[in-house]
Amino acid sequence: MRNLKLILLSFCAFQLTAQESVDLNSTNSELNDKVLFSVEGDVVTAGEYIAVYNKNRNLGEDIDPKTPREYLDLYVNFKLKVHDAKEKGMDTNEAFLQEYNSYRAQLAKPYLSDRDVTEELIQEAYSRMQYDVRASHIMKSVSPEADEEEIEAARKEVLDIRKKIVTQGADFASMAEKHSDDTYSAQRGGDLGYFTAFSMVYPFESAVYQLKEGEISEPVRTKFGWHIVMKTDQRPARGTIRVAHIMIVDNEQTALKERESAEKKINEIYGQLQAGADFAEMARIYSDDKNTSGRGGELQEFGINKMFPVFEEKAFALENAGEYTEPFKTPIGWHIVKLIEKNGVPPFSEINNQVKASVERDSRSQQSYESIIKRLKLEYNYKEYPKVRKMAFDQVDESFLNRKYSAAQVNNEDKVLLEFADVQYTVGDFLTYLENNQPRNANNSKLIIQLRKSYEQFSESRLIDYEKEHLEEKYPEFRMLAREYYEGILLFDLTEKKVWKKSVSDTSGLKAFYEENKSNYRWDTRYDVVMVDAASEKQAKKAGKMLKKGKSIEEVEQELNADSKLNLQIEKGLFEKGRKEELKNAELKKGLNDIVEKGDRYHFVYVREIQPPRPKTLEEARGVVISDYQNYLEKQWIEDLKKQYSVKMNPEVLTRVIEVLEEEG
Repeated sequence: MRNLKLILLSFCAFQLTAQESVDLNSTNSELNDKVLFSVEGDVVTAGEYIAVYNKNRNLGEDIDPKTPREYLDLYVNFKLKVHDAKEKGMDTNEAFLQEYNSYRAQLAKPYLSDRDVTEELIQEAYSRMQYDVRASHIMKSVSPEADEEEIEAARKEVLDIRKKIVTQGADFASMAEKHSDDTYSAQRGGDLGYFTAFSMVYPFESAVYQLKEGEISEPVRTKFGWHIVMKTDQRPARGTIRVAHIMIVDNEQTALKERESAEKKINEIYGQLQAGADFAEMARIYSDDKNTSGRGGELQEFGINKMFPVFEEKAFALENAGEYTEPFKTPIGWHIVKLIEKNGVPPFSEINNQVKASVERDSRSQQSYESIIKRLKLEYNYKEYPKVRKMAFDQVDESFLNRKYSAAQVNNEDKVLLEFADVQYTVGDFLTYLENNQPRNANNSKLIIQLRKSYEQFSESRLIDYEKEHLEEKYPEFRMLAREYYEGILLFDLTEKKVWKKSVSDTSGLKAFYEENKSNYRWDTRYDVVMVDAASEKQAKKAGKMLKKGKSIEEVEQELNADSKLNLQIEKGLFEKGRKEELKNAELKKGLNDIVEKGDRYHFVYVREIQPPRPKTLEEARGVVISDYQNYLEKQWIEDLKKQYSVKMNPEVLTRVIEVLEEEG
């Protein structure tokens, strides 16, 4: 249901960021501020409608294009529903406010980062994506709660290990096996294999990309601890690859007899391919990967570290499109892989947004955050008072580390600790914050370190919260986007109540609607069939005779596939004429139908029963009937709203708005 809500919201809020703002000045400001229409007391300006139309005009252009006037009808209906939701008090509901605030927090993220810093990080990441690097490391872990002495001790430990390797000739791999706290890589001498941008935490990634091959880094700090890193290789990025595969299941759950059969089957398929068989057709008929067999075995495009290592190596080793591997084994079964195409790293223009999203999710975004904090401090004339801060710190004892601190008695609680813009925060505010945000597992930490961390969190969070609260005032495009999400969620919740849930729960109404429209829901002629695909005409004829004699499908397969699993493939089911390729053109009769040669295979259809056209029952057509009933309910709802609420349109403003949009279009 949440996915459905996101789809609905896209109607009223096509994604917008601070860097991709709507041009609210595309017309003169005088027109923008004029009221286009109102629903009771809720007004919609010309500027609002122009902006919304321009954002959404291409959303359904290929499916159901709308003129500015046609789209206005939809927008009026939208505003009628939103007004109805407000009249019902749905915008004050706690669940609604919680959900809206969650969406708003997501919308605010682009406004809480430094665009210039983010752009530099994007360019840096794309540059690194041109190469795959390989590295080994030795790590000494450091707890997030460690004090400065523990952090420094771990740093000296890795520094000592580095000295033994660099100046005393110790073997890196041996030292990793002996000393590294990363036990997984230690077993391989610290080797991490190949990786590219975004595969590792940012400080580690930066250290590797800045090293020369064979060079060992100075100690590198990450959230996991201290590392020394040795770069062992760098190669042009493998990029991504598109392949098709034929898979025969063979895993730990596969019985021994079936395992032997699986290996025999994959080798037979390989033999057929070498004899000239079509790869896509063989995948369609024989592959156990039913997610890909229908499209000739083609997998989604992938890059390094996305598949089983052996699968990846075999695939990337292919050089020319059309080449395929010999059969090989992975933990899930046997494969034959065919290369479709290899693609290098796409041009920056094609993946700019993808790289940007990765940067914003990655730890490197902290640099952008730090930059925005600096900017906001300057913009809002941020001031703090160190003497007052010390006065506050002196009132906190060791109980804070045990989560037992209380701010019940505060000295000088009204003293201003920090201030910016039009707000001030006092000693009392800070100490109350400490009481409500005491650190976990800090028993062994130093009090002054925890207080400094808490003060930094307190001051920065207050600055960011202030900025969040004033985004609508500072950025018109954010104000519009936030409003559209606000209204979109209201619309969804009310539509769910008035249409979607009702269409399912109102069984008598649904049944009455079905009875009135029964002629719209019919079955065409249907065939209960067995469809046989045989390797030879002889085998096809034999299969047909066995079916006529009443043999089961299992008996037919067991006998005719005894010497080869490729001899016969059978599909059964009840299908409407034309829904399956084998049923499209033939005049089918009950019983055995003609054998048809297709390529080097032979096909026939055995019809067990022919069912004539008839109306579908409500149960058989339920999904379509519910959809049509929903459309009916929504239409009735709109008619009722138009009777209940007054819509007033300003004809002069409308004429001008249509002229502007048609000129721009």
